[in-house]
Amino acid sequence: MNLLLTVSARCVTLCFLAAVLLLPASSAFGQETLDPRVAGDLLDAYEKIEDGEYQDGLRLLNRLMERRGETMKDFDRASVLQIRGTAHINLENVDSAMQDFREALRLNALPEQQQNQLRLNLAQLYFVSERWEDSLELFEEWMAQDDVTIEHSTYFMLAAANYQLEDYRAAIEPIDNAIEKAPGPERRYYDLKNAILSNLEMVPERAELMAEMVELWPERLEYWRQLASLYLQKDDQFKSFSTIEAAYINGLIESEDDIILLAQYYSTFNNPYRGAQLLEREMESGRVSDSVEHLEMLSQLWSQAREHRKAIPVLREAAGASETGTLYFRLGQSLMADERHEEAEQAFANALDTGGMDDNRTADAWLMLGNARFDQAGPGDRDQRMLADEAFERAERYQRTRVQASEWRGYIQAINETETRQAMLEQEQQERLAEAAEERAITACRAQQLAGRDLSEECERLLQQDEELEPLPEEAGE
Repeated sequence: MNLLLTVSARCVTLCFLAAVLLLPASSAFGQETLDPRVAGDLLDAYEKIEDGEYQDGLRLLNRLMERRGETMKDFDRASVLQIRGTAHINLENVDSAMQDFREALRLNALPEQQQNQLRLNLAQLYFVSERWEDSLELFEEWMAQDDVTIEHSTYFMLAAANYQLEDYRAAIEPIDNAIEKAPGPERRYYDLKNAILSNLEMVPERAELMAEMVELWPERLEYWRQLASLYLQKDDQFKSFSTIEAAYINGLIESEDDIILLAQYYSTFNNPYRGAQLLEREMESGRVSDSVEHLEMLSQLWSQAREHRKAIPVLREAAGASETGTLYFRLGQSLMADERHEEAEQAFANALDTGGMDDNRTADAWLMLGNARFDQAGPGDRDQRMLADEAFERAERYQRTRVQASEWRGYIQAINETETRQAMLEQEQQERLAEAAEERAITACRAQQLAGRDLSEECERLLQQDEELEPLPEEAGE
């Protein structure tokens, strides 16, 4: 975590300097006053620093330390070090500032309020320098003094230092205080608490925090994502789905992965039609690629929504781009559901020709191919049924579909045998009817012959044919 800090020690230190230089000696800080010679040099440096000429002020202070450093009393020396440390801070010479503040603090010659201010300033510098243990030690010494007002930024540093030392439990109370005392929501405070709770695996507490962060910073997509993930960890898929959906409705979700996740959620929560609409719309916009995987997902959503006719063209496109026959197989299933048996037959054949399927899927493809062919067979269409039988025979070779395929082949054989018997019966019946009709015609012709009427050519033919078929007397006697 990148933790930044602005150390505001300059004002406090310069105010102290102004008090020392401008108040009468007897009322400055009890009995302790600056040596007039030191005070004069400090005043020159103070004016430079007040004008923002930090480098010139630092040069004057360095010269003062070189001339009088060893002879100055502790109070004078500590005062100079404190002010020079402030000049170093403004010049971003952090190491030099820490060195001056440490020495001034060691001398223990300043008034207690200033001593404690030095502890705070040095603790802040240690924090900026990522010396977490030293920072915490001085913060604790500073807070142990009377009349200390702890700002929200200080609580934040206490929490952050403990976090960096992986003492996450110790970081909770100060970060809560920082959030509570801040005049308004500080995003970095909430981010730190989120990180602390994450490391402590406090999922319910973190979910509650993230819900608040989403309300405070609704434009931050990463907060919506984290909240959705936390709901998943709590095994509350519906809240996770609702969170992602809300982010999408608010125009935050643009990435392909997030859109795909939302479409999957629609499927999970029994709204595949809306998921299909979403995915189709985003594929048309270009935010979701029309890959085989996404086309397959779109077809599945349409199928789940019982919109098979919408699923079919999507599946057909995906199957044509796929390297295996699996999608052709699913296309065949959709076509079968739409009772488009001839197209289904072609799809299953394509699946088997393309290959790349495991044995179970291959067995199912042969079985479904047989079904598609059989459904095209009308009454008496033995040739079509035999094509179906060929597919069922192939399906019979697999353990998975052996029983079903065998039953289908038995059923086809039974139909064929029934039709054969029926044809024979019909033929016999037709022959008997023809014979009876001929007998009636012959009888009628004989009646005409006995009556002496002229016979038609048909009657003469029938009577002659009948005489040729009658047996001789000897044959009759036998």
